Amino acid sequence: MLNSSRGWLILLALLVLAGYVEWLLAPTPPAPRALRRAAEPWVLPPIRKAQPEQAMALLNKTSLWGKLPAVEAAKSANDPEWHFLGIATNGSERYVLIKMEGQPEQRLTINDKLPGGSKILKIENDTLCILIDGKKRRLGIYETGPKFL
Repeated sequence: MLNSSRGWLILLALLVLAGYVEWLLAPTPPAPRALRRAAEPWVLPPIRKAQPEQAMALLNKTSLWGKLPAVEAAKSANDPEWHFLGIATNGSERYVLIKMEGQPEQRLTINDKLPGGSKILKIENDTLCILIDGKKRRLGIYETGPKFL
């Protein structure tokens, strides 16, 4: 009987019927117990009041971005105020024109010192390479980037 496809189909139908009968005869699961809310002993903890004075004192004591060396901080506070006027060329020589408050314009070239002690390393068309405290920096002389209204 199981040699034909009809026999296999009958066997499959009997297995499905037996599973369905077993499912119908299975006992129903017990109902969930009711929750007792009155027996819950926990409560929310009280909210602590904010103490902004302590928080500000802690923030003032700590340095969030690292400590600024006292030498550099004292030096930068006393630097004279100056700004670039432009770059001038005379053949292969290049000059930087700077202006300090209350003084005439100055013409500086490579290896000269800017006000504040920075040394000029290289002068390009629109940038100036300088040495500040042993670190090379590149400064743009002219304003670049988009202008926002």
